[in-house]
Amino acid sequence: MSIGQRFLLRAIGVVIVASVGLLIYYNLSPNYVDENGLLVEEFWALGLASFGLMGAILSFFALLLWLTIAKRTSRNRKS
Repeated sequence: MSIGQRFLLRAIGVVIVASVGLLIYYNLSPNYVDENGLLVEEFWALGLASFGLMGAILSFFALLLWLTIAKRTSRNRKS
C-alpha cells in the first residue's frame, strides 16, 4: 500500500467518524415547533452527515479500484 493509498484510507476513516458524530448530534439536538409554527431543527448536521457518508463510501470504492489496478500493474512489471 502506497503513501497516497494510506492517506486516503485514513481520510475516509476521519470522514466516517465525523459523519457519525454529526448524526449523533442531530439525533440529540432538540427539534421543536416555535410560536410562529416554524420547525426548528439542526438539519444542516443531517445533510453534512449524509454527504460525508456517501463520499466516504464512494472514496472507499475508488480506493479498492486503485489498489486493484496497482496490484495488477506491479504483477505485469515483474513478468
